[in-house]
Order: sequence, then C-alpha cells, then structure tokens
Amino acid sequence: MHKLKLSDLPENLRIKLTQSGRRELWHRVNEFGGAKNLAEEFDYSQSKIYNWKNKNLALPVNFVRRIMGDNNTGEIVLLKGPGSSGKVEDPDFPLEVTDELLTRIQASVTENTEGTPIYITSEKPLQERFTHLLNKLGNVEFKTYIRESRYEVRYPKFLQTVFSGIEFEEDLVALIDETGKIRDQEIILADRRIPVNSFDTEIFSREKSFEIALERGDSETIAELIAEESEKVKHLTSN
Repeated sequence: MHKLKLSDLPENLRIKLTQSGRRELWHRVNEFGGAKNLAEEFDYSQSKIYNWKNKNLALPVNFVRRIMGDNNTGEIVLLKGPGSSGKVEDPDFPLEVTDELLTRIQASVTENTEGTPIYITSEKPLQERFTHLLNKLGNVEFKTYIRESRYEVRYPKFLQTVFSGIEFEEDLVALIDETGKIRDQEIILADRRIPVNSFDTEIFSREKSFEIALERGDSETIAELIAEESEKVKHLTSN
C-alpha cells in the first residue's frame, strides 16, 4: 500500500478547499503581507493570486502547500489536473494506491491519442474491481463504455501521471486476472508457471476461476460458478 501525502503529488495539480479552508488560506496570505508581498517572495503574479481568490479557482498544489503546509488535507474537496482534465472529489488523504491497482494498470491500461488512460477488459467483475480500487482515492471521475463485448474505463490523465511515478511490487492475483493463461494444469504468466493445485487464492476473473476449476476437476466450484452465472442471466431476463 502506498500512502501519498500532498507533498508527494506533482506541483502542477490543482485543488479546491472547503469554505473554512479558503478562509484560513487567505487569512495566512494577509498575515504574510497580502498578495503583493507574496508575489514578490514567490513566483506568482499579483493578478494571478487575485484571480485565484476572487474567482474561487482551483489552486496549484505548490501554492497551497507553501501557505498551509501538509497538515490541512482534510480541507481539500477536489483534486484535478491542469486545464479541464477529470477530477477526484473528496480525495481521501493520504491517498491509498495499492500494488494491485498499479499491477492492473501496468497490464491492461493503454492511452488514446489524446493521452487519456483507458483500462480495458472483457469481464464485468474485473471492470468493477478496477473502479473499486480507483475509488479508494475518493470519488474519481471516470466513464465506462461497453464496446464489442469489452469494458473500457476512462479516468483522469493526471492520475496516470501520479501512478507512473510509484515503484511497486506486482500483485499476483491481479497478474493472473489480467494476463494469466490456464493450460496443462498450470497458470502461465510471463515470468513463471504455477501448478493449479498449489494455488488456492481467490481471484476476481470469473473466466479464469472457471478454467482453474476445470483443470483441477473441481466439480463443486464448477457447479457454484455455473449456478451464479445462471442466476445473473435469470435476473437480467426478468427485468
């Protein structure tokens, strides 16, 4: 688990504060001598500072950190990239980024021509797991599309920038879900092979869970999975 503080984020990201947080920030600016003194001391123009204040714009991370430090993250209600990119509402600091999420991103995320990251899977349970992991950060703005029996989850560009700077250890369950092949009594990954009979950890991929059960000859699990899928189909057709 990686816990990111405000100081761990790229300085060009933007944040919005609660009303009380804004009052405290501009109170501290006044204590510093106002926008004029602040502009002279730091690399901000006076007009830019006045715009931030009067138009209630999202503020650069480095500006807020210089004024308020790292200890007022409870006042942050929005985190976004520069420009009009997507956002995270009510970010939960420190931001919790798991090795599982980073492994799924490494395995199954691509970027379109505009640089938007897209997670792609053929399984709804994996799409749901991915968005669940994203939302550990807060209320992440993402869009899910279904195209040619594939699920595509598009999420903010700035998050991909944050994720790309984190070193992590590959999560085995995520690797199997995203890239594993089940064949000849083995789970086959790029760098290893795992006998199916020595792997007893639950995975999220229904397809691969079924394939593993078939390789093991696990009739009980096969029956359970078929029953669950039948129930889902029945529910869909009855609505």
